[in-house]
Amino acid sequence: MMPMITRVQIQFIRSLEQKRNRDESGCFIAEGDKLVREALVLPKESRFTIKSIYCLDHWLESNRSAIENSGVEVISIPEHDLGRISLQKTPNQVLAIIERPIANPPADLTADELRIGLDQVQDPGNVGTIIRLADWFGLGAVISSEDSADFYSPKVVQASMGSIFRVRLLTANLPEYIHALPENYPVYGTDLEGEDLYHADITRHGLIIMGNESKGLSQGLAGLMTKNLRIPDFPGRYSKPESLNVSIAAAIVCAEFRRRGRD
Repeated sequence: MMPMITRVQIQFIRSLEQKRNRDESGCFIAEGDKLVREALVLPKESRFTIKSIYCLDHWLESNRSAIENSGVEVISIPEHDLGRISLQKTPNQVLAIIERPIANPPADLTADELRIGLDQVQDPGNVGTIIRLADWFGLGAVISSEDSADFYSPKVVQASMGSIFRVRLLTANLPEYIHALPENYPVYGTDLEGEDLYHADITRHGLIIMGNESKGLSQGLAGLMTKNLRIPDFPGRYSKPESLNVSIAAAIVCAEFRRRGRD
């Protein structure tokens, strides 16, 4: 007989909506069929550990083979209880509590490694999308400033669509992180006054810093860039927007770096 969810468990799950509770417990929430199934097939050497799964009966029956040998505590609950623990507007079959890795700096840089940094990127949807594109483009890591959205907030995790389990993540003081990079390691900033991305000399490796959409790069970073880059605009008949969405801009920049790296 499957165990029932307790009031203490409900309170703990709901508490993980707050960053301080995620930091204290070392746990975060992955909610929905895709995210939980991604977590279930992680290799043994993964830095993440599923602590428990709360699901509807029909989800459990559909995924029983994946769960049976996982050693994970599984609690089958009715829709009413799923609604009580869900952080989504519409609860989605299953929710997992996952223990995150200790925040160690990513491994030593390789000669051709490309990384992306986030400076004051506070929208969780954008941060999650950038984690996803880092996964797509095979980036070495995502480095986030301390005033960007928390990697493990429910909205960031949801927007990453499972990529959060495959991309190395680090929250750091960005100026200190840059100073600690190997000598002559290129650091690229994105700036409206920078060189045209499509004509600038760029390397196949480096750290690309994406700034806040309205503020750009913070003052403490401005003088640390090897080169600033801009995405050229191609305005039509009417006025153009002030800037691109940061996740869209990140995708364009990463695509160009990867394209040139093939030459």
